[in-house]
Amino acid sequence: MDETGRSGKLRSAEDGAIVGEHWTKDQKLRLKELGICPVRSSPKRLKDLVSYFRTPGASLFEISEGNGPLHVSKYLGRKIRNYQAEGKLDWLFDESTERLDQGYDTEWRGLLLSHPAEFSQSIDAYGQDLGRQIQTAEIHLGLRAGFMPPKVPYGPLHWPFIESIFSRGLELAETRREFELALGKGAIAEARKLSKKIGVELASRIAI
Repeated sequence: MDETGRSGKLRSAEDGAIVGEHWTKDQKLRLKELGICPVRSSPKRLKDLVSYFRTPGASLFEISEGNGPLHVSKYLGRKIRNYQAEGKLDWLFDESTERLDQGYDTEWRGLLLSHPAEFSQSIDAYGQDLGRQIQTAEIHLGLRAGFMPPKVPYGPLHWPFIESIFSRGLELAETRREFELALGKGAIAEARKLSKKIGVELASRIAI
C-alpha cells in the first residue's frame, strides 16, 4: 500500500467537511501532524487500512508479511494500528463538527492556512542563512576567503514562522542540533548534508 494521497470522501476546502475525491488542505495538514504523507496514500486506501484494524483479530503480521487483503510496511501498519486504537483517525469516518478537531493543533493549522506566503518566504530565508553559517565556518577553517551574502537576510520577521515548525517536530529540532554540532567540529560535508535535510523537512511541513 502507498501511504496517504487523494481519493475517498473528504470535507470541502472551505469548511473541512468530507466531500469529493481529494484531500483538502485541512485534511493534508491533519495527516502531516500525524506523520502520514498525504501524497503517497489515497483516502480510500487509508480508510481501508483503518477499517481493517477495527475488525476483531486484525494482525499487523497479516498485512505486512502475510497474505492479507492489504500489504503495507510494518512501520506504516504499526503507525495506523496505534492511531486507530487511539481514535486519532476517527475523523475519516465521522463528519460531526464536535469531533473534527479533537487532538489536533488547530491553532497552528489556522496560522499556516492564513499565512502560506510568509511560511514559504521564511523557509527560503532560513535555508539561505544555513548556507551563510556553513560559509562562515569554512572561512574560520581557512577553506574560503569570503562569503556571498544571502539575497533575503533571515531576521525577526521570519523567526515566528520557522520556530513554530521546529517546536512541532522533535526529529526536525534534533536535526538542527546535529547541524550546529557538525559546524562546531568543522564537519562541513556533514553540515551541508544536514542543511539540505532540514530544508526538505521544513518545506514538507507546509506543503498543502
